[in-house]
Amino acid sequence: MIGNTARIMWRSQFCWERFLAPVHLSFLVGLSLLVMITGDSRADILSGRYILPPQAVDTQFSVRVLGGQPVKGRFGTVNGEMVLDAQRPETSRVRVTVDLRSVETNNDRVTGFLKSSAMFNVSEFPTAEFESYSVRLTGKTTAQVEGFLTMRGTRQLTSLEVELQPAGKGKNIAIEANGGFFRSLYGMDAGLPIYADKVRLQIKGTGKRS
Repeated sequence: MIGNTARIMWRSQFCWERFLAPVHLSFLVGLSLLVMITGDSRADILSGRYILPPQAVDTQFSVRVLGGQPVKGRFGTVNGEMVLDAQRPETSRVRVTVDLRSVETNNDRVTGFLKSSAMFNVSEFPTAEFESYSVRLTGKTTAQVEGFLTMRGTRQLTSLEVELQPAGKGKNIAIEANGGFFRSLYGMDAGLPIYADKVRLQIKGTGKRS
């Protein structure tokens, strides 16, 4: 009697397992597809071509001072273009142009010095340009952008850590980029080492989808 009952229970369990196995597999496949679709949708939101107009970009810089407060300022005229492809990030590209004549600080003497031939030399080299050669995704909304910064007739490698977020109901994109450059590589070594060699940059703005 006990043996018959055990055989019946075993057959019942076997039947349920055979029924549930494909259901369980289907659930896992469906869940995986849902995750993939969600990720792709997120990527599609960020993908596109964006224009960075000067009025939508805020570019700040700072230089540490030995034993004192850092020198801080901004560039008033910065514009650029981004082409983002989250599915194929290797095809993405970024180009930014900075009008060095638009440099501003809270001290007119410092501003004048930055424009002089000892520093940016804006009369001969009025602009600086960053152009990417590599865009690598580091997260769902973050990327590392490697590129060349050309300034004072010199071209050097640099990188930016970039965070991107949809804005304007997905029509635009909010951007925050952090990076910097070593000014001595561009012939701007005045004041070293009292004034730090590294110039830190922070760029915030909104890209307009085009």
